[in-house]
Amino acid sequence: MSPRRTAAAIAFLYLFLGYIWISFSDRFVFTLAAESAYLTQLQTYKGWAYVTVTALLLYVLAHRALQRERNLSERDGLTLLLNRHMFERELDSELAYAKNKDHNLTVIILNIDGFKQINSHVNLEAGDRFLVQIADIMRDSCHQQALLARFGGDEFAIALPDSRWPDAVVPLIQQIQRRIQHLHVAEAPRLNFSSSAGISLYPRDGSTANTLIDAATLALDEAKNTDRGSFKLFNAELSQIVSSRAQLLLDLKEAVEQKQLTVVYQPQFCVQKNIMTGVEVLVRWHHPKKGMIPPSDFIPLAEESGLICAITDFVMHQAIHELTTHELLYRDIKRVSFNVSAADFNHSESCERFIANLSSLPGDWSVIELELTESAALLNLEGIKNVLDVLRQRGVQVSLDDFGTGYSSLNTLRLLPIQEVKIDQSFVKDIIKNKQDAKLVRTILAMAQALHLRVVAEGVETHAQANYLMSAGCEEFQGYLYARPMSIEHLVTFIRNLKQQRAQP
Repeated sequence: MSPRRTAAAIAFLYLFLGYIWISFSDRFVFTLAAESAYLTQLQTYKGWAYVTVTALLLYVLAHRALQRERNLSERDGLTLLLNRHMFERELDSELAYAKNKDHNLTVIILNIDGFKQINSHVNLEAGDRFLVQIADIMRDSCHQQALLARFGGDEFAIALPDSRWPDAVVPLIQQIQRRIQHLHVAEAPRLNFSSSAGISLYPRDGSTANTLIDAATLALDEAKNTDRGSFKLFNAELSQIVSSRAQLLLDLKEAVEQKQLTVVYQPQFCVQKNIMTGVEVLVRWHHPKKGMIPPSDFIPLAEESGLICAITDFVMHQAIHELTTHELLYRDIKRVSFNVSAADFNHSESCERFIANLSSLPGDWSVIELELTESAALLNLEGIKNVLDVLRQRGVQVSLDDFGTGYSSLNTLRLLPIQEVKIDQSFVKDIIKNKQDAKLVRTILAMAQALHLRVVAEGVETHAQANYLMSAGCEEFQGYLYARPMSIEHLVTFIRNLKQQRAQP
């Protein structure tokens, strides 16, 4: 029910109750108090006037309160543009109208190139002010019938009803991109910005809001990958990608429901002490027809669709069950690392989810470590911090994964309860040949030592890499040089063989 109708219903109910009060209570009381019918009638008129005026005030106040509440649920709190949910609803309505009138419609997904530099060089408040400026540019550039939305972060959406491609659309995009290029952040005037855009057209590229948004998003990805600061129109080749992604998503939903996913474990080592310090739990998907699906293909899809929370829950439950059943936890394995996504912290019950997942642990929770990428942390820093603070009080450790690849490493370390950083494998890969990577790794190690943080180097594949990292002060390693990801059965054998090797003189 709309706010107007709800407010009217409240006011009508008040009037009805007032009628009962005036007709029965007042008349009875004043008839007893005085025999004058005129006095009783006058009191009745006064009661009606009071009830009517109060009902009108109640309607206005209720309507305003309900409208304000509806606006909060429909709009982005920072820019006051539509949020994604309402954009999709309004877009579906526009599409129904366009179908009846045989009109065209254009969807544009816009992303700001280099926006995260603001968080790195300035602060989050400056980033918020910048996003508000983007929203103002969109309002100024688009006509009143356009639907404008912020999907989150630095991603915006525009729907243009009855717009002709390319005559009406291209000049608009170019104008928005040109105005964004001229924006500057006062605290960091040297920062330069551009914007990339993806475009989809109705009815050519789809007939539903989700289809057109997905198509425009794929075109945006193509623009960012090929030529940042440009715009791309969705085409037939990208259509095949959309179709395959949609089918893969359906298969992934079935895989989660049918428990087709499995977990594997990759050991981590302190080479100098010749001990295994822990394991990282990874998820694998063996498709019944397509075989093994790489995590790089289905994890981003799971994050976009909201399936990642169900996958995280499965991985945590399954790993704890397997490690406990084989009596490895606490005795042979004293640290178990789980990858978590920003989406795992997006709901009010996120903290309760993690607590429920870990409630089956037979001992203290300090054996658990949550790995969060710093780029993901920036998407919901405050919400993530609140959850991690609660879990940290229960002993859970926190690791910052892919350290050095994000945009606000120092700020993230300062705000989150971090005990460990993981050097990204992209730095380890060329550490021998690339002097810049080598300097960066040494800087990370020095900073971690000063902050009393544990450091794990990922993707170690050669002895040369390991030797360099050890000489730089890194003590813990993870990579194919020492062990590949393995099933629980192979992990049991691996640990038994490791014990036998250590027992030999």
